[in-house]
Amino acid sequence: MISAWQSLAILRKIPKIFKLNKERGVSMANYVITDGTRWIMKDRNGNYVPTSFESFADIFSKKQAENIYKSSLTKALRGVFHVEKTSEEVPAQVKPVTDKEIKDTEKVLVSENIQRWLDKISDLNGLASDALHRKEKLNQQLSNIDKEICDVLHYIEFCNLNAAQGYKAYKMIKERRIIRRSIKNELNVLNIILSKKISETATDEINKCVAGMDKRTYEPRVLKELFDF
Repeated sequence: MISAWQSLAILRKIPKIFKLNKERGVSMANYVITDGTRWIMKDRNGNYVPTSFESFADIFSKKQAENIYKSSLTKALRGVFHVEKTSEEVPAQVKPVTDKEIKDTEKVLVSENIQRWLDKISDLNGLASDALHRKEKLNQQLSNIDKEICDVLHYIEFCNLNAAQGYKAYKMIKERRIIRRSIKNELNVLNIILSKKISETATDEINKCVAGMDKRTYEPRVLKELFDF
């Protein structure tokens, strides 16, 4: 497997292809080792192996190509490959891909759009925290109101009330029932919010996902040599 940044590092091979021209000048001939449909390239382990992609072929001077052909290829490969002059025109100057450019490319993964969603999630986490604290406060208020109503009901049960006292008891119950209904309504809304599982772990999970974007790996399905640098 290779990581995302290693995939970008494939671009590092381009300056190597053009290195000979920079040293010798573009007018000198370049050579490849080929069997007509495949070309020899140096893999990440330092071995010279075939590739089906001509653009990945290593380019040599004639002497280098002959030496590699004789000393670095297996007998089986020498039986089918040969040194051949390439007609590929190579630019005189090629800018290498730097570590900074690769890191800057990785930073694109955490784009402004992703950051905006992280900010929204953070706000939602704040909402959940506020809702939880508010629910705790309302539950305490609800408990107190229920106790007050219970006290009034027992007051009515145990006392013989005249009209004025009865009206006073009625008003006390009505006022507390209205407050109780208001608390219950708000609790219903808070329960819906909290049931959606908006929690502090949401931001943690997403941050871990974003942090891992530049550490992702990719296993080539068929064209493994594309990534064999």
